[in-house]
Amino acid sequence: MDTPPPGFNYAVARQPIYRLADGKVFGYELLYRTIGSGNEAHIPSDEEATLAVLANGILAISQDVDPKKRLFINFPREILEKGYHRFLDKERFVIEVLESVRCDSAFVCLIQELKADGYVLALDDYVGDPAFDPILPLVDCVKLDFLALRGDMDRLHRIIAQLSGMGKRLLAEKVETEADIALCLAENIFLAQGFYYSRPQIVTTKILDANQAVKLNLLAEVSRPDFDVKKIQDIVSSDVSLTYKLLRYVNAARFYRGQPVESVDFALKLLGRTALASWVSVNLLSSLGSTPRDRELAFASAVRGRFLALLSQHQKKPCHAEVSICLVGLLSLLDAILGLPMDKALEGITIDSGMRQALLGLPSVNAPCLALVREYDTAPHGPTTNAILHAMGVTPAQASAASLEAMTWAAEMFRAEAPS
Repeated sequence: MDTPPPGFNYAVARQPIYRLADGKVFGYELLYRTIGSGNEAHIPSDEEATLAVLANGILAISQDVDPKKRLFINFPREILEKGYHRFLDKERFVIEVLESVRCDSAFVCLIQELKADGYVLALDDYVGDPAFDPILPLVDCVKLDFLALRGDMDRLHRIIAQLSGMGKRLLAEKVETEADIALCLAENIFLAQGFYYSRPQIVTTKILDANQAVKLNLLAEVSRPDFDVKKIQDIVSSDVSLTYKLLRYVNAARFYRGQPVESVDFALKLLGRTALASWVSVNLLSSLGSTPRDRELAFASAVRGRFLALLSQHQKKPCHAEVSICLVGLLSLLDAILGLPMDKALEGITIDSGMRQALLGLPSVNAPCLALVREYDTAPHGPTTNAILHAMGVTPAQASAASLEAMTWAAEMFRAEAPS
């Protein structure tokens, strides 16, 4: 798609991988693309392309791809060495080792570690290069480059016989003709992808970018070997884009077991420390910044969330604990930031039903809190604001103090300079 819908700022391609036996989709390979480039990949570097796919590509395709389908992603050596793969669900994602990687002893050790950790590994664009012999026993799937091999049938037959004898799952890529498919069936190759079936399908979406200062705060904290999860929670909670991505990722991941995600704290606990550090690093390094309008809306969202969290300390009967109610305020401007109706903006996020109903304008125990932040923005001392505060058991003085503290906190989180 050369002209994406207005407001869409991210593109990724997915190419289906088919089972030859029944013609059904086995999974997809996610491929780097840029907005306006059509079906061509203008790749800045293998590392940057993989970071972009990890941070945003998974999010972009998460709503219309069956979560049971395998997802294949290309990984250069540098990304694996830095551990940015660690947040991926091992039961769903396949790590593709690029054919350009230098397969020395250090890399072989790295592949051994990945295998021992339970990751599913594939070797991309294989043409029989003996340089990859040390890792062939470790990979689960070998993707045969049919475009390069179809001109030398003897070589292709030898490679297939060797890999089949090793018990490897074979995937024929770049299949383009009926003859390619017939050869796959004759050689008992069960998976295939290529233009014969489908060109990569472009998916475009609106991706939120974190405030630069928040990114610096978060990157500094998560880089510490003994980072404080509570600090991570505070920083993520200050930025609606990171909260949105986190909730979408947690909802799509296999470790999610159906519990309603009511807070950033719960989402971070589901991730765990190792996956959290990896997820944060990927999202920070791949993000490119925000427009001034998005920054203003993100700042306002942070203030609203903190304001509600602080007020919960004074309420006679809080509708949620402070870390949870913060989410209502933080997501209250999501429709404006995404440029979508709120029901569409909330697709793919699993949150407490009361929060969802409030954000959709439906009756809910959370509705008064949402009404309060909206009224407080325009008329902090108006009769409607005072009535809501009175019903909550909160005095105007307590609300004013909470508002000032929330503004101060958000300003600190969004400060322009990098953290020391």
